[in-house]
Amino acid sequence: MALNDLPLHGAPPPQRPSRPAASPTRWIIVAAVVVIAGSFLALRWMIRSQPEPATPTPTRATDAGVPPRRPRPQAVDLPPLDQSDAVVAGMIHALSAHPLITKLIGSTGLVRQATLVVQQIGDGKTPADPLNALRPASRLNIVGADQGPIDPATYARWNAATSALTSIDPNDAAQLYVNTKTLFDAAYRDLGHPNGDFDEAVVRAIQTLAATPPVTGNPELIRHADRPGYFEHVDSQLASALPVQKQFLLIGPDNRQRVMAWLKSLAAALDLKID
Repeated sequence: MALNDLPLHGAPPPQRPSRPAASPTRWIIVAAVVVIAGSFLALRWMIRSQPEPATPTPTRATDAGVPPRRPRPQAVDLPPLDQSDAVVAGMIHALSAHPLITKLIGSTGLVRQATLVVQQIGDGKTPADPLNALRPASRLNIVGADQGPIDPATYARWNAATSALTSIDPNDAAQLYVNTKTLFDAAYRDLGHPNGDFDEAVVRAIQTLAATPPVTGNPELIRHADRPGYFEHVDSQLASALPVQKQFLLIGPDNRQRVMAWLKSLAAALDLKID
């Protein structure tokens, strides 16, 4: 799949080189934004204290237990999956008026598209086609002609996308997600998971991004000899990473840290275990 800013590959990519790709952070934004849609109001879920247990027997230790963090679904009348765009778009707008989010909710089939994006990220693929409208306007630069580290100034291209995601409170996101989970479960079943639970896809996507190989400093890239504008990692470990992980590296260390912190907070609010 051709990448708009840095089409990294190990073997020659089978996709059309002319097709631009979307920002990895923005993939994450689409996945996260639509996953959290599910209420007409963005209500913050507040952790309620578990009631005190009955008076314990003096000679025995008692365990109060750990209350689940996952919020309870609120009563929301949801339309059928294929008629949910207008409602979902309104829900998302209630969460954030960030310009990038406003742009995202202008597409059709929001829940189906988001479900596909999350599944593809979990599979390590780059979901560029569903997010083609969000391709970056500029391209990546390296320090050097044919080989060199990524220009640190390039990372600033992803600041707005990262800010769009983190403008949404993870606890609000968790409440909204559980309210509309039936829509995502239905879309996930249509992708070939008849007994599936969309929670599983969310966990896999977060785990895939979390497993991105660590880097020190700016990764060094080499220009592809036969495909102008295409690069590959010099480091063999990075060159063998999954396509979506290579793209995740391009948002820069600060943005990666912010995105992963947000995703892990969302997982914690949903009581989803991320290894």
